[in-house]
Amino acid sequence: MSEAQPIRTLIVDDETPARQWLRTLCAKMADVRIIGECATAAEASRTLRTTTIDLLLLDIQLGAHTGFQVLDGVAYSAVPNLVFVTAHDKYAVRAFDRRAVDYLLKPVREDRFRESLERVRRQLRGGMTSEIQSAVRETIMPLEQSLLSLRTHGYTERLVGERDGAYRILECRKMVSLESEGNYVRVVEESVAEPAIMRGTLQALAGILDPEQFVRVSRFAILNLAFVDRIERDADSHLVFVMRDGRTFAVGRAYAADVHRALRMA
Repeated sequence: MSEAQPIRTLIVDDETPARQWLRTLCAKMADVRIIGECATAAEASRTLRTTTIDLLLLDIQLGAHTGFQVLDGVAYSAVPNLVFVTAHDKYAVRAFDRRAVDYLLKPVREDRFRESLERVRRQLRGGMTSEIQSAVRETIMPLEQSLLSLRTHGYTERLVGERDGAYRILECRKMVSLESEGNYVRVVEESVAEPAIMRGTLQALAGILDPEQFVRVSRFAILNLAFVDRIERDADSHLVFVMRDGRTFAVGRAYAADVHRALRMA
C-alpha cells in the first residue's frame, strides 16, 4: 500500500455510541477512510464479501450473533486486517486464532487506538501480504497444537511465540520468565535481548509447564527457578525473587502458600 492510499475501514458494532466513538477515532487518522458501518452480523458479512476492505473493526457481541460468525464462510485469505473491539477479554485467544492484528477493550482509549492503527499500517505497508500471513498462520497452528498436546503425556518442552515478525520455537528450559501483558504473555529468554510474545494466559501455561522447573509467583509472572539468583524478604516479610538479570518479582499473597510448597520451604 502506498503512503497516499487510504486505509479502507469497516466498523461493525451493534451499539450506536460505540460506532460513533470509533468513527471519531478514525477521523483523527489522516490515512483512514471509513467505507461503511454495520450494526448486525448479517449486514457485516454481506459487506465483507462485496467490498474491498483493508481494516475491519469488529465487535464480538452483535446481538444474537457474534463477530466470529461474521467471518464464517469468508476465505481465510480474504479476511482484511482484523481488529476486534469488545468489552470482554475472555475471547482474546480465539480472536488471535482468527488472525487478528489486535484486540481492543472498550472503552477504547485514543492512545491504544493509535497503537493499533500503527500495527495495521505495518501490515499493509511493510509487513507480510495477507496471503503469506494466511499460509504462515495455517502452517503454525497445527504446530502450536502439537506442542501444546504434550500436556497429555507430560509437561511441554517447547512452545511457539512471535518475535521480530516471525514465529519462533521457544525452548522451555531457556525461558527466564513469562509475564502477563494485557492479552498476551511476554516471554524473556536466556541470552535473547528481545522478548517473545505468546497468545494465551498464564493460567493455561501453568498447567503445561514442569512445576519442578517453573513457579507462579503472582497473577502476572511465572519464573524459571534455574534463573533465580536468590529469594529475599521485603520490609513486610513477603518473599521477593531476584533473578540473575537483576529483575525482581514479589510473591503475591494468594500465591505464597504455593510458592512455599514448590520450594519445600517450611
